[in-house]
Amino acid sequence: MCACDAPLYPTTNGYGLWMAGIVRELRRSHDVHVVGYRMPPQTGPPAIEGEPRIVRYVKPGPAGNAADLAKAVALRRPLRAERMATGIRAALREEIARFRPDVVQVGTGKLSPLLRELGGLPAVLHVQDAWHVNVEARAAEATGVRRPLLRADARRIQRFEATRYRGWQRVVACNDADAQTLLALDPTLPITVVPIGVDTTAFAPDPEAERDPARIVLHGNLSYAPNVACAELLARRVLPLVRGVRPDAHLAIVGRDPTPAVRALDALEGVRVVGPVDDIRSWITQSQVWAGPFVSGTGMKTKLLEAMATETPVVTTPLGARGVDVSGDAALVGSTPTELAAHIARLLHDDDLARRVGRAGAARVRERHAWPVVGAAFESIYAEAIAAAPAALAG
Repeated sequence: MCACDAPLYPTTNGYGLWMAGIVRELRRSHDVHVVGYRMPPQTGPPAIEGEPRIVRYVKPGPAGNAADLAKAVALRRPLRAERMATGIRAALREEIARFRPDVVQVGTGKLSPLLRELGGLPAVLHVQDAWHVNVEARAAEATGVRRPLLRADARRIQRFEATRYRGWQRVVACNDADAQTLLALDPTLPITVVPIGVDTTAFAPDPEAERDPARIVLHGNLSYAPNVACAELLARRVLPLVRGVRPDAHLAIVGRDPTPAVRALDALEGVRVVGPVDDIRSWITQSQVWAGPFVSGTGMKTKLLEAMATETPVVTTPLGARGVDVSGDAALVGSTPTELAAHIARLLHDDDLARRVGRAGAARVRERHAWPVVGAAFESIYAEAIAAAPAALAG
């Protein structure tokens, strides 16, 4: 497995967290070697047993950024794709020669140029989501010169997805919406959908927890543009409507790296920006409602699944619930601030409803997103990739 984010502590984003979970699960039955980048914020040890092959990602300075941008514009490629692939290419080649794997998985899509390094081995590209849509979301939240730069990069990424995801035996996305977005760019892609996994043990319900009957919580990486937009909508537009019928309702926003826009929310009535914490589960299990009114971004929301796994009732938007089966009140979904506020107010008022929604959500996560379920799905994909590889490679 070759990854743009190695499973290291602290896990700086959802992909590093996903890598740690899937590697632990697959190692129950398979010999799995990992090659991946250590990103600048990752200063800790591996989040998995054993010694993954780690390549330190060197963040470019002003001259490097200018060179990357010039190359991206000239070659019509994404801003960082070539740098990312080039930096890890030698390590991947060496690990393949030493380990001789049955199948190679590479992720995310920005590393797809590495296909030519695999020597025809059965190959799986784990794209997770539609990359260009994510960058479009970042552009929408950006200001100044960053906005047009990100929009131009999103267009280059879209062309990249339309041409550079070909040749893999399987391409894996985490939800149907992103899969369909990619198929619209290249209908020939052998794309498969596997939902993301969550550690249902780490986020198990806590029967000893005492819930604050008026507290709403949101957690996540508070520098990620879709999370910033979500927090602002929740604090500025939804919470005041909730407090109109439940004056003691209050919101805790928990997570690392809050941007200035997020920190500013702390000045609002009933809002506390907590920042990073050591035990996120306790903040969730001691709150009455988890709310995530997402309006941008791609993929699936790991944080939503984490909250559901704890039996905390969840309120979200259709985009926030993308890829998650929320039928049967596994979560309450609203499209407008008024609808979202009404759902939250009901859960704050009705303990029986909150328990029903929480338990239904936890059961759905255990059924569809527990790591043994996700691991089995990937085992099937690897078998399909091996069967689809050229016959000359069978030996």
